[in-house]
Amino acid sequence: MVRARYAFGHRHGAVEIGASVGWVAAEHAGAAAGMVWLDTETTGLAGGTGTYAFLVGLAYLDGETLVTEQFLLRRLRSEAHLLDAVSERLAGRPHLVTFNGQRFDWPILESRFILARRRPSPPDVHTDLITPARRLWHRVLGTHRLSTLEAEVIGAPRHDDIPGWLIPGVYVEYLRSGNRAALDPIVAHNRADLLAMVALHGEVIRTLRDLERSRVRFDWEGAGMLLVRRGENERAAGCFDRAVDEATEPRDRWRALRRLSRAYRLTGAEAVRRARVESEAASWRSADLYRVHVLEEAAKIRARSGDLTGACGATGEALRLASRLGLAAPAARLTKRLGRLVEQQG
Repeated sequence: MVRARYAFGHRHGAVEIGASVGWVAAEHAGAAAGMVWLDTETTGLAGGTGTYAFLVGLAYLDGETLVTEQFLLRRLRSEAHLLDAVSERLAGRPHLVTFNGQRFDWPILESRFILARRRPSPPDVHTDLITPARRLWHRVLGTHRLSTLEAEVIGAPRHDDIPGWLIPGVYVEYLRSGNRAALDPIVAHNRADLLAMVALHGEVIRTLRDLERSRVRFDWEGAGMLLVRRGENERAAGCFDRAVDEATEPRDRWRALRRLSRAYRLTGAEAVRRARVESEAASWRSADLYRVHVLEEAAKIRARSGDLTGACGATGEALRLASRLGLAAPAARLTKRLGRLVEQQG
């Protein structure tokens, strides 16, 4: 086992570890002491019973120190001892934090525990950082790979880091040769992953709590989606409104406007919702699918407020535009909607 200790003043790129831990503790009501960040290196990426987790890295708090521990499988026949050591460290820390761990790291460890006739103790809470990372930064950076986030969001680009696709082959060669030094780059890579996860965890929380003062550019629509999941619909609406204004493609603009309309509905701000959609219908004059969508949304809101005449007018305009553009599916849907509205008018 390889252990390292990092004082809260340690910086990983532009991020101070203590600051990240502070954001995490504030988000979880001081329960950061019960967290453990986990990352594995495996003999393959496909999973299954033939895939070993030969290096399990853990990070946890010890007072005002971040401790990393890395458990290395020196021989395949010693796997049970590694699993017991990992299980002992996980005990008493009910909150697991990973990056893509819900789909990869934890299922592989569960499989290894079962094959070793151990009973894995599932965490009470499992926070997978890949979801908020994807929402906040994928559209901005074009990827949400941890190494890219580490460089662009945390400000800690790696130099001479071993590529992930090489790691299984290096370990297999180690099993043949017994050359422990060959694994040093893998151990360093895993430790960097742990530090990156802790720093990223804090950055996700800091960004969502203080949107206007974020250090790096992020996706406003993605931030809104995360805030909706947290039940913060008013702040989510602000994010979606910003996303509508910043969208350059009609498809992206419509997606953000639709989310904005729903967020206003969830907060009960029907008047604000109607005013925003009506404003969009009045300002966007291009004869395209986006205008069809906006008019249809305006018709729904007018009908909900009892303005059936206005709803018919918006629906009829949307239908004529959809027909002119040759949009068969929207035209068929709008025809049915207009028929229902006419019936309601009597």
